[in-house]
Amino acid sequence: MYRLRQKKHMRWTALLLSAIMVWMLAGCDDSGYDWKAAEERRSQLYHTSLDTENKVDISSVGETDMTLAYSAEDEFNPYTCQSTLTRNICYLMYDSMIQINPDFEVEYVIAKSIKVDHTIITVQIRSGIVFSNGDPLTADDISYSFFLATRKESCYHEQLKNVTSCSSKGMTVTFMTQTENVNSYKLLDFPIVHYDPMANKKLPPIGSGRYKFAMMSDGVTPNKTLLIKNQKWYNPDKVTIETISLKELPTVESIVHSIEIGTVSYMYTDMRDGTPKNVNANYRKVDINHLMYLGINTNDTSLADENVRHALSYAISTNEVAAAGFGGMALGATGPFTPNWKEAAQYQTGSGRSSLSLARDALDQSGYVIINNGIRENQSGKQLSFNLLVCRKNSRHMAAAESIKNQLAKVGVNVDITEISGNGLINRAAEGKYHLYLAEYSLLNDMDIGSLFTPEQGLYNGPLPYDSVRTYTNYRLGLGGIDEFVTAFERELPFIPICYRMGMAVFARSIEGVGNISEDQPFYQMQSWKITKTGPAS
Repeated sequence: MYRLRQKKHMRWTALLLSAIMVWMLAGCDDSGYDWKAAEERRSQLYHTSLDTENKVDISSVGETDMTLAYSAEDEFNPYTCQSTLTRNICYLMYDSMIQINPDFEVEYVIAKSIKVDHTIITVQIRSGIVFSNGDPLTADDISYSFFLATRKESCYHEQLKNVTSCSSKGMTVTFMTQTENVNSYKLLDFPIVHYDPMANKKLPPIGSGRYKFAMMSDGVTPNKTLLIKNQKWYNPDKVTIETISLKELPTVESIVHSIEIGTVSYMYTDMRDGTPKNVNANYRKVDINHLMYLGINTNDTSLADENVRHALSYAISTNEVAAAGFGGMALGATGPFTPNWKEAAQYQTGSGRSSLSLARDALDQSGYVIINNGIRENQSGKQLSFNLLVCRKNSRHMAAAESIKNQLAKVGVNVDITEISGNGLINRAAEGKYHLYLAEYSLLNDMDIGSLFTPEQGLYNGPLPYDSVRTYTNYRLGLGGIDEFVTAFERELPFIPICYRMGMAVFARSIEGVGNISEDQPFYQMQSWKITKTGPAS
């Protein structure tokens, strides 16, 4: 699926064996980390040396509680793995300082407290947390994990590019950022691994998560791969699922089928590889932070008129566009942020429905009237006829564009759809060679959408929407509320939010207690899950 911006999860795309070879040759290179200084601090603090053993005896393991699909070609390294399947499994093996819950709010995990002071983020680490091998988790493990997460081959490199440094002292970690943002700490959800210069690079790093990795050859099943419950996990509300077996499966459809017949237990997909059809199993929709929006070139004299932009917005039912492009797997936008982020959504005034009467009134106020061909025109002969750029290879976007065209025609606005390649759309958007364009924008956890209405950043062309930029800047600096920005945005409307895509968690009927999950935590609140052992689905 085409997007104008990558999020951290964009890295979990089609898996290539060559990418794994790159990881084996370069991704494990941590020679730039100061091991000596870190080990001296550990010795002073804990009077202990590194325990590099993480052995797990699984020779006696019989029937497992759950089965998850994985890609055998991928490596269980949270920084360099390529597939969504592996990424999801890594969430079980590694905890992070914070996590983002289904309401898009921060929950502390390894972090005890976080303070943001301009460009300084100070994190206090919980005491008593240990890795699965029993070693204490320290601030040095945080700084080492940050070192790995910010490497170019890391899948966290993009989201951490504003963080310039990390230092550790005792149980305190200090991060420095290039620019101020009160939400910058929300990007610190990278996984924490055990720093160990002697670790076997062929094995996954040691983590502190709910499960630990185990592999064996039992003489019958070569390289039997399991996840074993981590008895040293910090959370007192322990998971009840003891063992998870991993099964290699190639496609989303094959995994869904395996869930239906009961040979695989659970899968999360963000629909990037297609929407499963006819799911004969339990499932939950998952809100994700991918915005489809209509880019507007306000250098055009008609589109520079706020009344015209509002008329376009009034005429478009975002619910209808979401249904046309994504079936039931998208939420019609009510404003610039997802309707499920309560901090902002309470101030957003959109309903997801169209109002043709408001659209016609706004166009009448701007002097555009219907002429013989059904297209509105003003006294100067300027017609409301626009070209709309859409990525030709994205069937969802093409269907959404047709819906937008048909809805705007009802109020006398003509839209000619221009099908274009993904790269071509990027280039023409950056050059300002368009009236309208349709694309998706993947928000990071700090909810930064500034690129969508700030000139010279490649996604917006036109005069500066002064109030939107001013109030948004104040919000990021902690000098104003999100309500002030939403109000300014809805008045100036530099782009039109269309819908937020959804993902899906599919799970076997033998699993009970699966509640809301987030795209960053596909096993959210797994402690409440129970396996009923009812057997395969009928």
